[in-house]
Amino acid sequence: MEKYQRMVFDRIEKAVALWKDKGDVPEVELYRFFHNLKGTAGTVGMQKIHDLAEVQMRELREQSGRVCTPSEWQRLLAPLLPYVQESTVLMEAVEEAAVQEADQKDTPLLLVIDDDVEFVTYMKDMLEENGYQALIAMTGEKGVELYYEFTPRLIILDYYLPDGDGVHLLSQMIEKAKQEFTPVVMLSAYAETMERIRAYELGAMDFISKPVNRELFFPFLKNRLAMQERVWNSSLEDELTGVKNRKYITQELASLNGSVERGEIECYSLVLCDLDYFKKVNDTYGHVAGDKALRYFAQTAESVCRPGDTVSRYGGEEFVLLLPGADEEAAADVTERLRETLSAAHVPGVEELHLRFSAGIRETRTEKHDRELLEEADQALYAAKRAGRNQTVLYRPDMEKVRELSTVHVIVIDDDPIVREMLRQYWMRRSTIGQRPLAFHAFEDGAAFLEADWFQEEDYYFLLVDGMMPKVDGIEVLREVRKGYPKDRILVSMLTARSGEQEVARALQTGADDYMLKPFRVREVAARMERLIERVF
Repeated sequence: MEKYQRMVFDRIEKAVALWKDKGDVPEVELYRFFHNLKGTAGTVGMQKIHDLAEVQMRELREQSGRVCTPSEWQRLLAPLLPYVQESTVLMEAVEEAAVQEADQKDTPLLLVIDDDVEFVTYMKDMLEENGYQALIAMTGEKGVELYYEFTPRLIILDYYLPDGDGVHLLSQMIEKAKQEFTPVVMLSAYAETMERIRAYELGAMDFISKPVNRELFFPFLKNRLAMQERVWNSSLEDELTGVKNRKYITQELASLNGSVERGEIECYSLVLCDLDYFKKVNDTYGHVAGDKALRYFAQTAESVCRPGDTVSRYGGEEFVLLLPGADEEAAADVTERLRETLSAAHVPGVEELHLRFSAGIRETRTEKHDRELLEEADQALYAAKRAGRNQTVLYRPDMEKVRELSTVHVIVIDDDPIVREMLRQYWMRRSTIGQRPLAFHAFEDGAAFLEADWFQEEDYYFLLVDGMMPKVDGIEVLREVRKGYPKDRILVSMLTARSGEQEVARALQTGADDYMLKPFRVREVAARMERLIERVF
């Protein structure tokens, strides 16, 4: 940490030397200097300099053509000079706080849908300070998109939204929410009896008045999630599709292992199926049609399976076929019958939609742990995807090497060299992220990034973009990425040190998946990135 603090002092000294030679300094350049200084100083533990930079920023305008005279900029820099001149005396060694990175799967993901930017940022901060992960949507359309894409544990929904009230949005999501046992909590500053009745009639679990009582909210939240967990644990059926669920897979695999061990069956096979380009189905035909497609796949799979075989929904658009007594050749026959049946007909009610899927098959003749078996079937599935999708691949032990080709590129776009260096130092010590191989890249501004040949179609990307940069700012980078590249392979999180909330709103409305405020702790940022990657990729 001391290394980065010295880099901050060096930056201040260089700025002073440069501006002495220049004389007059553009106000926008001063604003950018204090903006970057605030974010970096706070990140590396220099709280006093962070606070001073924040105060000086308030005297400057971000968009300005004015030029500051030497007397003006010297007055703004004056409070920082003692720290530069006596840096070896005043600088304290600050050790980076240890951040325990919770298991990604144990961090409940919540979705907050509200058009009040101050409220959603408050809720996000409050939730994440208390061990939850929060996604934010400021329109109903974005809320529906995030709901289907991330499958949050609980939805917090404002009664009134700019693109249609919350009750209208609730009516679109409620059937799926019921099927997934997803609690929906309505919020409103106008909690009149009729509003409550309307929300409850549609299926909202709770109705809470604004402002939110923090003291009561977290026990309430814990209660609702615990109830959801009990419902999940008591059910073996996927409510959306009517086939078995993930819990059933674990139990059935234990039973099949016992049958193999006792000699009742010679072998069994597990087939892991993934609908190809399913996100495009939701984007093109709508989420209701997407749900119809999932139900149709499940029903068709059951119709082609043999007596005693079972179909389960593993999660999202992934399904598992468990085939007792079937070797890999017999499993491949079942899988190809399913493929032929699906290709011969369209999804009922969606005439133009024909389903395609990739599949990985793992046969076993010995007792095998369910996690290992699923991982090996997943390696075969991944090989099918790499080979062009819409095909079936049998597991082979050397497939671990094939899986290593799937890379997540972490790309930092920030004009602050200290931020880039801190993140580079952290990620270069890591070889994986979200259980996938990791590659790290950094760009000093948005223009350099957009001009680079950075995108490879079969890989995944997490862009960490500074909101304010010279030449091309973070919002413009975000806009260009969302306009020209596939959303299902790119996550974007905005970095901002701004005191206001408008930049957060702009980022979310332009298509950011998340935002993070400067100053930040590198390990906290990394843990958050990993949680999102684990859920999406």
